Amino acid sequence: MKKIVDKYSIENKFSFYSSFFRLFICFHLLKDVILSWKFKQLLYMSQSFYVQDEPQFYSFLNLQSSIIKENFQVFYFIYILLILFYFFGVGKNLTAFLVYILYELLQNLCPTIQNGGDNLLKFIMLYMVFINSFEYFTLEQKQYFKNIEFDKFQNFLSNVFGFCICLHLCLIYFISAIHKIHSDVWFNGVATYYTLSLERFRGTRWNLQLVKNGIFVTLSTYGTILIELLYPFLIWFSKTKNIMIILAIILHLSIYIFMMIYDFQIVFIFVQGFFISNVNWIQFYNKLKQIKNE
Repeated sequence: MKKIVDKYSIENKFSFYSSFFRLFICFHLLKDVILSWKFKQLLYMSQSFYVQDEPQFYSFLNLQSSIIKENFQVFYFIYILLILFYFFGVGKNLTAFLVYILYELLQNLCPTIQNGGDNLLKFIMLYMVFINSFEYFTLEQKQYFKNIEFDKFQNFLSNVFGFCICLHLCLIYFISAIHKIHSDVWFNGVATYYTLSLERFRGTRWNLQLVKNGIFVTLSTYGTILIELLYPFLIWFSKTKNIMIILAIILHLSIYIFMMIYDFQIVFIFVQGFFISNVNWIQFYNKLKQIKNE
């Protein structure tokens, strides 16, 4: 056990991509703020269409949702300010924790508008609280004091919760595949036909032509199950990792284009980056800097 702890305490294996993903989280949250600004009264304030008992998360914090609804402008201002602090690395993990709390409070005000991407992002934001995602892309990177034991502990936590993000994604794919296998339309290979035929998911003018092709319908249906079923196992091997990442990105891009499900797919695509090694990300980043300087 001690050898395992020592091994994962040497360096933060997610130092670069966790820093990049921190920026993605902030852009994503600010985008949601901008898009929902016109509808804040309908979604989050006292005039909200959604009526519910006191959310469990509010009860856990011993807080009344009516307080936030009545002072939502102030809440939104603090929320935006904390997101900006998080983006620039001000307050570091404490800010990450506060952004997570406010994000959870906001989501609980109107949970009906959440999607699978929001649910995954919520967990990732909680994992990010324990990850040192401030080694890159921050205003202040200078370390005024250095404690070797603290650095080892911080590296260990970062690696543990970085792997938690990877495992969580694998678990989502695996459970999704198992449920699909037990669904008649997926088991019989016709799920794509019924999905792309719906007007709600008619993302392109080619949808109706594609569902008339039996080969496409069968391959896309069983291919989706196969990717989700194999991903949790093959993603951990160097020889198959890149293949699975590419297939997963193609899968989510296809859903993005043909089914018009956007945020969900964007989050899942960006999470794939946690499986790429820190060394490769740093090499790629240095090449970009070199090209820029030239």
